[in-house]
This record gives sequence, structure tokens and C-alpha cells, in this order.
Amino acid sequence: MKKIIYILVLISLVSCSKFLDEPIRGVQTVDNYFTTDEECQKAIVGCYQGMFQNDWWMIQFYYLLTESATDDAWLSNPTQAELDYKEFSYFQVSPSNDYLYPFWEYMYKGIFRCNLAIDGLTNSPVNATNPQLIESLIAEAKFIRAYCYFELAKNFEELPIITSILSPEELNSIAASSQLEVYNQIVNDLKEASAILPHHYVNLELGKATKGAAWAYIAKAYLYMEDWSNSKVYADSVINNGSYSLESEFGRIWDINNRSGVESIYEVQTNYDAIYETGNSLPILSGGREDHGWYYAAPTSNLEQAYIEIGDTIRLRATIITAFNEETAEAEGLGKARVYDTDGSTIAVSSFNVAQLRDSKSMRVNRKLFILPEDRMDNYGHDYRNYIPKNQILIRLAEVKLNRAEAMWHMIHETGDANFSEGDIINGDLHDIRSRVNLPDLNSSGDQLLLDIYHERRLELAGELRRWDDIRRAKHPSDQKPIIYHIMGQNGSFVKYNTQENID
Repeated sequence: MKKIIYILVLISLVSCSKFLDEPIRGVQTVDNYFTTDEECQKAIVGCYQGMFQNDWWMIQFYYLLTESATDDAWLSNPTQAELDYKEFSYFQVSPSNDYLYPFWEYMYKGIFRCNLAIDGLTNSPVNATNPQLIESLIAEAKFIRAYCYFELAKNFEELPIITSILSPEELNSIAASSQLEVYNQIVNDLKEASAILPHHYVNLELGKATKGAAWAYIAKAYLYMEDWSNSKVYADSVINNGSYSLESEFGRIWDINNRSGVESIYEVQTNYDAIYETGNSLPILSGGREDHGWYYAAPTSNLEQAYIEIGDTIRLRATIITAFNEETAEAEGLGKARVYDTDGSTIAVSSFNVAQLRDSKSMRVNRKLFILPEDRMDNYGHDYRNYIPKNQILIRLAEVKLNRAEAMWHMIHETGDANFSEGDIINGDLHDIRSRVNLPDLNSSGDQLLLDIYHERRLELAGELRRWDDIRRAKHPSDQKPIIYHIMGQNGSFVKYNTQENID
């Protein structure tokens, strides 16, 4: 043994100086990257991955926890929903919360990737040989950067704006910018991207940012900025360009077999890969405990009742799996559920265990994230939560139509620059959305019409993890307070429902 050690030391001493003079081999650095078309394209793939990340706790779980602070979902799973989880539904989130700071951290990591890509692409030798490719990839990076900033801006009032590669010393000296300044940066990035991005991609390029996706997010950003006229202009661009149409059957929108459907404007692409975590964990995180799930953000009876009150059976069945208690099921402590297929009428699973009653505050499951048993991979379950090949829709045509309807209402009643009437809203975008689910046209006006638009938005987008954003942004016409003030609190509609009306 001593001889071996001596030999190794001798070799080390003899060859050390020569070894240190040699360049590092087999290591990829930023300095020797971005030299080929393929490397440039791979850098952007990494940027896309930063939008949703690959593990449940980085970004995805944040959306379930914030949804549980709304009238659409309970935190549920009371046996595990402690500490950092409960802080969200109690509105007592601390800066050190284990699921708040990762959201901030990983969104900024996504922004860093985009900044790194933009810098590398700008200085790449490929610029001389294939400038069109570089221009297109930079546009994609700007779209992704704008998306990450948008998700942050909706949740934090002040943010540092970083659009280049900075040293640690430079980063420490950056001051936070106002929410409006961040929105202006978002719009600027999206406008620059939309000037370059194509209308369509095909085959393996499906899922990349398009001109329509950039327009849709510009319209949405202007909605948050309360710039109603510009919001309508860009919503018009999305709706009128002919690239998208409403799905004929509401249930098909979130069908796992309907990837990048006709209504989808932008969705996160997923895939099953036994080695790489390229899937979507949300079906497991929101699934029932007896169905391999963690059971978070379970739909409320208040949301279910909202559908029932207006006879909205189609969207109800496509949004909520509701348990029914038979005598035997109740004796076993199990909730069984009817699960409807994508056509909204066929019972796909006649008897399905949703959750044990002791693990539930709801006995309901999000149908939009749910995957029918026949569509699941063979090893579907907790251990494979990050491998599920179900795309996540981030924005679709119906939402853009609702954004435009809201902007039009404000243009009529506030800005005075409308050349249309409330009837155009009712008979246009709202008619298109409601007629798909066999509901009659609205007949309201004034403040009630705006509240009906909000309500329509809730029923159309429920389960898509957007309610938290909407109830903090949208303002009640009677007092200009965000809708959340009218839902939560001692006199809030959701609180009154649960304490005085609910007999669930």
C-alpha cells in the first residue's frame, strides 16, 4: 500500500506544473458556447424550461397554494397542510416561507437564463452566418423574460429589473423598481418579441413563443396597468388574426390528448421521459389521496354552487369531480365520484375513490388537471410526479376574449373612447363563450355587467390557477376595492357562505 501511495505522490509532483499549463478539457463554459446553430437553440430550450421548472416545489406548488387563498379552492389535506402551507390560506405569508422564496428565486433564475442567452446570442459568431436564427432566438428569450417578470409583478409590488449579466457587486447596488416600471419593461420586451416571432410553428417546434402569444400577454399586461384601450387593441390582434378558435367542446380544452389545441395560445410542453423530469407534477399534487395524489387546492362547494345556480352543467363537469356518498361508501369513509369524459356527458369512470374523508376539506378534485385512468402511463403515481406528459395551458383564446370584454366595459364607462356599446360585449365575446356551454346571453348592464364579466371569468377559468390573480386585480365597481375585499373578511361572500349557508 505504501508503494502505491509513494508512486501516486511522485507522479503528482512530476506532472503538476505541466498539468496546470494545460487548458481545461471537456468543460463547457459561456466563453466557448453559442458557437454553433445547435448550441444557440439549446440555450433557448433552457430558457423555456425556466418558465415552469422541473420539480414541484420550485414554481408549480406556489400556484396551488395561492389558489387555496381564494374562493375556488381549499388547501385541503388537513393532515399535512401545516406551517408554510397554511400561511398562504391564512394570508400570513412570511418572506422566509419555503414556497414563497423559491417562486421568487426560480423566476429570477429564469430571467438570468434569458439574459445570459440574449448576451451570448448577440455576441455569437452565428450572427454572421445565420442572423435570422439569432434574431428569432433573441425574440423568444425576450418573450420568456417578459413572462417571468409578469408572474413576479402580479405578486410583488416592487422588483429589481435586471436585463443584462451583472457582477455580484452590481447586483447588490440595484434598487427595486415600481410595479408600473416592471410592467413597462414587460410590454417593451413583448413588443420587441412580437415584431420578430412567427404566427405558427409545426411539428417539433410546437410550443415555442409566437406572435399571437406575445400579443395576448401584451393585452393582459395592459389590463393589469388599467390601460383599457391598448389592452383591447392587442386583444383584437389575437382574436382577429385567425390563428386560434374556441374548442367546440369545452371539456377538450384540457384533455391530455389535445396537446396545443386550437384554443391554446401558449402552453408549457411536457413529455414522459424515464430519465429526465420533463413532465407536469400538478395532476399528482392536486389529485385525491386515494388516487396517488397529494390533494392540494381542492375545489370548493362554493365554486360548484356557482355553476349549479346558473345551470352551467357542462363547465361544472369539466372543472370539478364531485364525490357522492353512498351508504357503503360512507361506512368505509370513502368518497366516490362520477368522472365525466371530455364531451361532458359520458361517465368515463362510474365509481372512483376521490379521497378519504379524514384527508379532505372538500371531497372534490380539479377535473382540468385530472387524467383519466386509461390515459395514464403505467407507472403513474407519486414517485413519477415530475414525468407526467400533460401540457399546462398558460393562456387561451377564451381568456383573451374575457380580457377584451372587460377592457371594453371600462372604455364605455370610464375612458369615454368607445365606439361600441354594451350590447357588442354581450353579443360578441360573452356570447361566444356562453353559447359553447349552452347558456343564454346575459341581459345585464352598467355595474352589474362588469360583475357578470368577472363571474363569467371565474366559471370559465376555474381550476386553471388564475383566480388568485383575478380577485386581487379586478376592482368592484361600487367602491373600487379589489374583489378579494368582497370575498374574504368578516363580511365577505365566501366567508358568509361557509359560516351561514353551506350545508355540504
